[in-house]
Amino acid sequence: LEIITIFLGLFGLVILFLVKAVDKWPRRLSIAILSITILSSVFALLERIAGFYHFSLFWWKTIHLGVILTSPLPSLFFFVYFLYYCNDDWKKDPLMYIMSVLTGSLIVVQVLVGYVFKIGFMTDYTIDFRPWSLLCLFLILALTAVLLIALFRKRKKLSPAEQIMFLACFLMPSYLQTLFIEALLMIGLDRSYQFQKEEAERQRMRAAVLQMRPHFIHNTMMTIYSLCAQDPQKARQVTKDFATYLHNNFTAIVQEDRIPFTKELEHAQAYLNVEMARFEGQLFVTFDTPVTLFLIPPLTLQPIVENAVKHGIDPELDPLHISITTEEASGGVRIIVEDDGIGYAPKEGNEPHIALNNIRERLRALCGGTLEISPREEHGTRVVVFIPNKTGTKSPFQN
Repeated sequence: LEIITIFLGLFGLVILFLVKAVDKWPRRLSIAILSITILSSVFALLERIAGFYHFSLFWWKTIHLGVILTSPLPSLFFFVYFLYYCNDDWKKDPLMYIMSVLTGSLIVVQVLVGYVFKIGFMTDYTIDFRPWSLLCLFLILALTAVLLIALFRKRKKLSPAEQIMFLACFLMPSYLQTLFIEALLMIGLDRSYQFQKEEAERQRMRAAVLQMRPHFIHNTMMTIYSLCAQDPQKARQVTKDFATYLHNNFTAIVQEDRIPFTKELEHAQAYLNVEMARFEGQLFVTFDTPVTLFLIPPLTLQPIVENAVKHGIDPELDPLHISITTEEASGGVRIIVEDDGIGYAPKEGNEPHIALNNIRERLRALCGGTLEISPREEHGTRVVVFIPNKTGTKSPFQN
């Protein structure tokens, strides 16, 4: 059993060293848990070997001291991990102090009994009625009670499966405990990885919002300035559309989940209204969106139409026409954005490709959606976004 525990611990360490997308604190804590578990199992294994091969008393006592010093520590380290898993500060939790005192007391009592008072060694935790044995047993039961109390107090922060796994870790023998610990560590690592992935996606979205082209804002303000004298009513409408565009852009910074498509459509319409005021007679947009009751990652449709305007319009050529369509598709909803602009060559490093690739990655990460881009048969560009039913077509009023 000690050999099994050692190999399980080594396996966990290999996984930790291979998985890079983990914060320093949980990585170090996990390494500490597995390392002290391996060390404790090594001492326990050496103690069995020493007894089987009749090592001298000096070596047996030295090895047994290692067992005494290390065997209570895995539970203490794992309790720190338990508090971390529950998003609690282990330094401020009163149960952490109780666990530390009880663990230290257990080690001190066993060292005093075996090496100072030389009463004898406790080689297992079977019950006998000598005072020192009962004291050790009391400390072990007290440690278990603290673990169970902590689990009961934190139960609302854990799923039922996690509660069962932690309960097993607190009560099982060391080799089974190591197995459950590693399972929980893998769950924790996966949860940490997913959180970091989602946080990176949120940061990417925020960066996209903050990268609004300064000249676009400047040109819009100049358009409004000119309209104030020429057409005050239109200037008011453009100001309102521009305010809506800015509001939706900055709202997307803190938006961590998908939004109703109608909200994203409003964002795109506000942007296009501003651009149509700037390029009057040069930009025309048609909407055919009968399907709207689905969810979509923020900043999906608006950047696509912005990309179409930026790279499709040319005042020296014919006016640019953009069409936005939604339709039911097999297994989901399809959004189609087409323009008849000059198009662009699909070469590596092309700016439109970079922008659309960012949207493609967000779609895949947040809802399992896809984005396809292709040239139109005549001229221009066709972008198709697919939102699958399993995440995208439920009512926006559902949780």
